[in-house]
Amino acid sequence: MTNSKGFTLIELVATLVIISVLAAIFIPRYMDAETASKYRAIDMGVSEMNGRETMSWALVKLSNDGYRNDDQVWTQLLTSPGIDLGPDYDWDLDRPGPENKKGTLRFKRDVFSPLNRSLSTIETPGRWRRSM
Repeated sequence: MTNSKGFTLIELVATLVIISVLAAIFIPRYMDAETASKYRAIDMGVSEMNGRETMSWALVKLSNDGYRNDDQVWTQLLTSPGIDLGPDYDWDLDRPGPENKKGTLRFKRDVFSPLNRSLSTIETPGRWRRSM
């Protein structure tokens, strides 16, 4: 039996052990990376909302009426450019009053983050921030 071809049982077991160790290391890292990238998408959504907030604030300031209060900016934001960030995002907005505008932004229904919005003033636009 000196001309036998194939793998020995020890070689097969060693290969399975190596593959198992690699899978045990890399599968959790992949899962963590996927979740982390979805939270980065939430951060990008917050950044987009801040850009829209600044644009809405500028439109109100440049309007014939000028800036009077944060309600004008909020109304402008909801009207145009709006808060729809695309099909992968969805909102749960709580709007109890002008001093307490906040909501929860979700990405692909997997990850979500509560957001708070600071009020705009005549000198600065409102800002969205993750509240964790």
